[in-house]
Amino acid sequence: METMHVALIIFLLTYVLIMVRLPGKLRIGRGVAALVGLTLMILLGVVTLMEAWRSVDFDVLFLLIGMMVLVVGLEYCGLFEVISKILVERFRSRKALLAGIMGISALLAALVLNDAVVLLFTPIVIRTCAKIRADPIPFIVGMLMSANIGSVATAIGNPQNAYIVSFAGLGFIDFSLHLAPVAVVCMPVAYLLLYAVFRKRIEIDVETKIHQEEPAEIDNARLRFMIFITMAMFAGFIVSSFLGVPLYVPAVCAAVIAVIVVLSKDHTQGPWVVKRVDWSIIAFFIGLFVVMEGVSVSGLLGELSSLFPGFGPGETPTILSLSLFSLVLSNLVSNVPAVMLLSNLMPPDPEILWYVLAGASTLGGNATFLGSAANVIAAESAERYGVEIDLIRLMAIGIPMAVVTTGLMIIMLNLF
Repeated sequence: METMHVALIIFLLTYVLIMVRLPGKLRIGRGVAALVGLTLMILLGVVTLMEAWRSVDFDVLFLLIGMMVLVVGLEYCGLFEVISKILVERFRSRKALLAGIMGISALLAALVLNDAVVLLFTPIVIRTCAKIRADPIPFIVGMLMSANIGSVATAIGNPQNAYIVSFAGLGFIDFSLHLAPVAVVCMPVAYLLLYAVFRKRIEIDVETKIHQEEPAEIDNARLRFMIFITMAMFAGFIVSSFLGVPLYVPAVCAAVIAVIVVLSKDHTQGPWVVKRVDWSIIAFFIGLFVVMEGVSVSGLLGELSSLFPGFGPGETPTILSLSLFSLVLSNLVSNVPAVMLLSNLMPPDPEILWYVLAGASTLGGNATFLGSAANVIAAESAERYGVEIDLIRLMAIGIPMAVVTTGLMIIMLNLF
C-alpha cells in the first residue's frame, strides 16, 4: 500500500475517533485519539521519529500551557465568580445575555488570542447558565464562534494570524484595516444565525447537571494584581509582534507569576495548579501536529491542492479559490496547521491573498470541531464541568456560519 493511502487511512481513523464519542468503557479522550494517530503515523512508517519531533510546534504548546496556568490563577482568585455575577445582573433576558457573551468574547479575542478567551470564558458561561437554569450549550457555541470571528480583526487575535503576519511580513495596522471591518460586519450576522437556530433552547429552563465545584473565594487584592498581570500580558502580545519575540513568552511569564500568587496564599496548592491544567488539550495538539505532518510528507496535501484552481506550477489562486481551499483544509487539519501548510503553496503577490488566507482559515474554522483550536479548547473545558457538546450537531450551525461569514469576507475583500 502506498504511503499516501496509509496516511489517508490513519487520518480518517483519527478524525473518527476524535469526532465520535463511543459509549461507556469504549470511550476514549480526544487527546488519546490524537496520540493514537501519532503512534500509527510513526509505526507504519509515514513519518520518522525526527520528522515527528520537528512537526511539533512548541511555541503553540508553551502558549497554551502558559494561558491555562494563568486562567488557573484567575480562577483561584475568584474572577469567574465576579464576572458570572456581572453577567447575571447586567443582562436580564437570555437573548441579551447571548448578545453580551458574544460581544465580549469577540472584543477580547481581537485583543488577545481567541484560545485564551474561550479558555477563560467557558467556565464563566457555564457558571452563569447554572445560576439562571439555562441550557449552557447555545451560550458556549455563541462564545466560541464569536471568539473566532472577533479574532479575525487583528494580527494577535489567533495563532494563525500571528504566523501569517510574521511569515509574509505584513504590517500590524494594515492587517486590521483589511480584516477588522470583516469581523464587525460578521458579528451581527452570527448573532442572528445563532439565535434563529437556538431560540427554543435559549428560552427554556433546564435542570442543570453541571459538575459545580465549591465557588472560589474572592480575594480582591490578589485578583486585582492578577488582572494587572493579565493586562500586562495582553500588552506583551502586542509588543512581541513588533519585536519579534515569540507569543508564548508573555504567556509563560504571566503563568509563572500566577503560580507565585497562588502559592503566596497557600504553599500547598502546587499540585492543585498542575491538576487544573487540561493536559489532554496538550496531548491533542501534539498528536495532531504529527498526523498533519504525515498528511504533508505523504503527498496527500499535494493531491488535495490539485483539486483547487490556482495551486499548480506558475498559477496564482483567486480570492474565491483560496477561500474555498482554506475553508476545506482548515476543517480537515485545523486552521493553524492548515495555514502552516498553505503558506508554502502561496505566491508572494498579491498581498491581498495573505489577508484572504487569514480570514478564510479563521472564519472557516467555525464549521467543525477540528476547524479551530478554540473549538477544541471550549469542548474539552466544558466537558470538565459535565457539559458535553454534540460535535455532529455543532456542524449543523457551524457549516452555515462558516459559509455565510466567509462569503461576506470574500465580497468585502474583493472591494479592496
